Amino acid sequence: MGQITSGIGLISGINTAQLIEQLLAIEARPKALVQRRSAILTSQQVAFQDVNAKLLALKGSVSGFLSATGFKATAATSSDDKILSATSSASAVPGTYNFTVSRLVSSQQTITKGFADKDATAIAPTGGTLTFEFGDARLDSDSNLSNFNGGAGITRGKIRIIDRSGASAVIDLSRATKASDILDAINSSDGINVTASVDGDGFVLTDNTGLTTTNLSVSDVNNSGTAATLGLNIAAVGDTLTAAAVNTVGNDTSLAALNDGNGVRRKSAQPDFQITTRDGSVFAISVGSAATLGQLADAINTATAGAVTLTGSGASVQLTDNTAGGTTFEVTALSSSKAAEDLGILTSDGNGDGIITGSRVQANINSRLLKHLNGGTGVGLGTISITNRSGAATAVDLSTAVSINDVVSLINAAGAGVTASLNQAKNGLKLSDTTGAIASDLIISDVSGTAAADLGLDGSFAKSSVDSGNLQFQYVNDGTRLASLRGGLGVAQGKFIIRDSNGATSTVDLTQGNEVTIGDVLAEINSRGLAINARVNDNGDGILIEDLGGGAVPLKISEEGSTTARDLGLLGEATNPGDHINGSFEKTVAIEATDTLQQINDKINAAGLNVTASIINDGSPANPFRLSLAAKTAGKGGAFVFDDGGTGLGAVNFSEARNALVFFGSENPAQAIAIASATNTISSVVPGVTIGLKNPSTTPVTLSVTRDDKAVVDSVKKFVEGFNAVVTTIKKYDNFNKETEERGLLLGDSSLSRIQSSLYRLLNNRNTDLTGQFNSLAQVGIKVGSGAVLQFDEAKFRAALETDPAAVQAMFTFKETELNAKGETVTKAAGIGVRIDELLGTLTDSVVQSKLDQLGDQITLNTKRIANLDKALEAKRGRLEAQFVAMEKALALLQDQSSSLTALSNLASQASVFRSNR
Repeated sequence: MGQITSGIGLISGINTAQLIEQLLAIEARPKALVQRRSAILTSQQVAFQDVNAKLLALKGSVSGFLSATGFKATAATSSDDKILSATSSASAVPGTYNFTVSRLVSSQQTITKGFADKDATAIAPTGGTLTFEFGDARLDSDSNLSNFNGGAGITRGKIRIIDRSGASAVIDLSRATKASDILDAINSSDGINVTASVDGDGFVLTDNTGLTTTNLSVSDVNNSGTAATLGLNIAAVGDTLTAAAVNTVGNDTSLAALNDGNGVRRKSAQPDFQITTRDGSVFAISVGSAATLGQLADAINTATAGAVTLTGSGASVQLTDNTAGGTTFEVTALSSSKAAEDLGILTSDGNGDGIITGSRVQANINSRLLKHLNGGTGVGLGTISITNRSGAATAVDLSTAVSINDVVSLINAAGAGVTASLNQAKNGLKLSDTTGAIASDLIISDVSGTAAADLGLDGSFAKSSVDSGNLQFQYVNDGTRLASLRGGLGVAQGKFIIRDSNGATSTVDLTQGNEVTIGDVLAEINSRGLAINARVNDNGDGILIEDLGGGAVPLKISEEGSTTARDLGLLGEATNPGDHINGSFEKTVAIEATDTLQQINDKINAAGLNVTASIINDGSPANPFRLSLAAKTAGKGGAFVFDDGGTGLGAVNFSEARNALVFFGSENPAQAIAIASATNTISSVVPGVTIGLKNPSTTPVTLSVTRDDKAVVDSVKKFVEGFNAVVTTIKKYDNFNKETEERGLLLGDSSLSRIQSSLYRLLNNRNTDLTGQFNSLAQVGIKVGSGAVLQFDEAKFRAALETDPAAVQAMFTFKETELNAKGETVTKAAGIGVRIDELLGTLTDSVVQSKLDQLGDQITLNTKRIANLDKALEAKRGRLEAQFVAMEKALALLQDQSSSLTALSNLASQASVFRSNR
C-alpha cells in the first residue's frame, strides 16, 4: 500500500493537514514571541541609526567652527568692478588699498606685408628658413627706470619743459617705469616742439623751433624731484639739453640685472675671487647670497677688514685699495668662478694708483653689451672700413664701443654715406647705403680687429644694404635665474627623466629648493651619473645636453609630472644615437621655394611653436593677404623675435608683448609702487588677496578687505539646527503619551539618557580651560531655551566677535595637547568647540555604536532561536504526519478485516440457504 499524501484521510476522512497546522500553531507560540521581540529590536536598531545619523550630521557641522580659518574669513570689495575685482582668503589683512591700473597684459602680434593671393603664388622663390626665438634675443631693450641712479631709480612726478619759443608743457611722468615711457611722454606732448632721445647713459632734449626767444629748460612741478633724477635739471646749450648720466650702478643695483640680465655667476659655498692688496695681503671673497652691489660691498669690506672698498663708477664697478706698498693690487678668480669676470674686475691696477675700475657691466640705455654677442664670445673691437656704393672708403674706429648702440652711433657719425640701424628682426645690424650710387659694391671689411666679421657685416655686397642676420645675443648663462626665463614666467620646479644613449635613465629633481639658476640645473643634470654633459649652448640661448655614451638608442628627455623639461626647451628625443638635445629657445621652420602663403601658414602651425599663424585679408585691392603671427601666451612670457631669413615677408610688430602695470599703495601713482604682472591676475601684492585686472583706469580704485563673519555665523546656525535635530529625534523615540498610553520605541533607554545629559551638561557649563572673557556659549548668544532646544542670538554673537574675536575663536578652536604614558597624543585643555567635537565622537563611536552592537547581537541570537524553533517544528510536523499515516494504515487494515468477515458471514448465510433448499 502506497503512502497517503492527501490532506484528507482516505479511511478516517479526517482533515489531517488542517489538524497538523493547528497542532503546530500551538507549538509555534514561542517562535512568534521571539519574532515579535526581534521586530522590536530591529525597530530600535533603526531608531538608534537615526539618532546616530543626526549626531554625525551635528559633528559635521562642528567642523565649520573648529578651524581658525573660519574666524578669519575676509571679503574683498572693489569700488569699481569694471576696473578691478578681487577675492580674499582667511590670510588677508583687513584694510583699504589703492590701485591704479595703468595697462593690461597685451600679446605680441606680428604681421607681414600684403600678398596678392594666399594659395597660388610662391612667396619665397629661393626658399629659406623662418626663425622664431622665444627668449630675450633682441638687441634693443627698454631700460627699467628702477635700475637708474645706482639702482635707486627715479622719482616719478611731473616736469615742465619750456622750448625756445617760450611755449611750455607739463609732462606727467608719474606712471613712467621704462625709458620709453619718458621718450613717449615728451615726444607726444602738445604745446612744445621738443624731441627726446637717448645718448649713451642719459637723455637728450632737442629744440626744433628754430627760435631763440628763451632757453630750452626743464623744471619740476610741485617740487617733484623728477627732473633731477632724470638728469634734466641742467642748463641747455643752444638747442640741445644733454642730461647727466643716470644709467649708473651703485649700492642698490641688483646683481641679477647686471650684464644685460645675465647677472653674476658665483660658486655655492666656495670663494669666488681673490684680492691682493698693495701691502701684500691676500683676501678670498665669496659673493655668497649677495643680491645687490651694496651687499657685495659689505661682504668685501668685512672680508678685508676695510682694506678694500667697492663702489659704483658710472656703469662699472670700482675697487679701491686702502693700503700702501709695492705689491700689485689685483683680482684673480678662484674655484673656477666667473664672478670677478662678470663684475668686470678680473684685472690688476696697471698704474699703481690703488684703483681698479672694471669694464662696463651695464649697457647704454635701451641697448645691449657687445660682449654678449655671438653666444657670449663678444666682438673683436678695432677699426672697420666701409666703402659705399659711390666707391668712397671710410675708416670707422669701433675700439671704444661697448654697447650695440655705440656701434650704430659711431658708424652714423663717420660720414661714410651709410647709415647703421638694427635690422627688422631686431636681432642684428643693418647697414644701408644712402648715396644712391650703384657704381660699386657696398664693401665692409676689418682694418684691425675682427669687428666686421664678428658683427656679420664683412663682405662685398652688390646691393644697397646688408643685414648681419642673427648676432646671437647671449641671454642664458650659468648665472641666469630660472625665474627670469620665458619672459618672467620662469621654469616649473619639477622633475624630468633623462635616458642616455646607453639606455640608462635617471631623474633630475629640481624640487629641492636650491635650484635657482641655470648653473644649478646644469650641476643637477651632470650629477646623475649618465653618459651626458650639460652646458649652456654655443649661442647662449639655452641648455645643450651632449651625448657622450655612444650607445644604440637616441638621447631622450621626458617629463615626470611637471612641465620643467618643456619650460627648459629640453623635452623630446634626439633624432639618432649620438645626437645631442639642444634646449635652444630659437626654433626654425624651413620654407620651400614653391611654398605659398597658406603653406607657410600651415608649416608654422604644425611646428608646435608658441605662436599661432593665420591669414588675414585687409581688404586692399592689390595685396590684401597678410600672414599674422600671434603669441599663444599673453605678456612678456609670449614675446618672440621673428626673422624671415631673407624670404621677403616684410614682417613688423603690430602689437608688442607687454606685462600688466599697476600702481599700488597711493592714490597718486607718483608715490605708489609700480607692480608689473605677466598676467591680468595679481596675487602677490596684498597677502591673501587675488586681484583681477579688467580695464585700465585714469583714477585709482579702492579695494576694501573686511572681516567676513558670515561663514562662522552660518556654521553656528548649522550647529544649532543640527543639535535641535538630535533633540527632536530623541524625543520622537523617548516619549510617553498619557492620553493614549502609547510608549516611545526607546522610552527610558539609558543610552539616550546618557547622550542627552552629556550634551546639555557640556552646552550649559562654563569651560575652565579658557582664559579669555568668554567661557560659556550663553555669553555669545547660544543657549538652551524652552522645550530644551538650542537658541541662537545672532546679534549677540556678532557683538561678541566685534568685541573680542580672539576670545570667541578660542572658545571654539582652542586646543592644547600632551603625550600620555603610552606616548599617545591626548587633549590636555580645550575650548567648548573642541570638547563638543570630542564628545560627539565618543557618543557616535562608543555609546551609540555599543547600543547598535548590543541590539545586533540580540537580533542575531533571536534569529538563531527562530531557526532552531523552525527545525523543531519541522520535526514535529514530520512526526505528526507519520502518525496520521500510520493511523490511516491501521484503519485501512481494520477495514479490510471487516470486509473479509462480512464476506465470510455472507458465504455462511448462502450455505445455510443452500442446505435448507436441499
